Amino acid sequence: MSKAIPFDQIEVGQEFGPIETPASANAVRRYCEDWQDPNPLYLQDSPFGGPIVPPAFMAGLTGFQLLGSRCDARATIGAKTEHENINPWRVGKKLITRGRIADKYIKRGLEYVVIESVSVDEDGLEIRRSRDHILLGIERRK
Repeated sequence: MSKAIPFDQIEVGQEFGPIETPASANAVRRYCEDWQDPNPLYLQDSPFGGPIVPPAFMAGLTGFQLLGSRCDARATIGAKTEHENINPWRVGKKLITRGRIADKYIKRGLEYVVIESVSVDEDGLEIRRSRDHILLGIERRK
């Protein structure tokens, strides 16, 4: 049983956010350097009117950021993640993400939550939909 996040107090439908994530040209450049991905779509220009943010930029942190906005999520572990990128996120635009607890379950004595989220840019254009299964801790229920 998770000591940091009380599983029995988590309610399906509970809402989280908004979380705002900026995408500066410098942050995208550092990301591309870290991943050794110098794609000109991210660093120079694209058919979308300027550089775009790599699709995986911050995607893996969506559920953790939302959960962490209300709970101590430091001891959580990502178990499964799904992302649907709907429109390109443009460099220089802020991403605004809202989510909710879609499900919670116990598997092999371990507690999980499922967070579904939608991210839009600062103009309201839908960018990404995500679904994250998060293990709340390694303590097993007895």
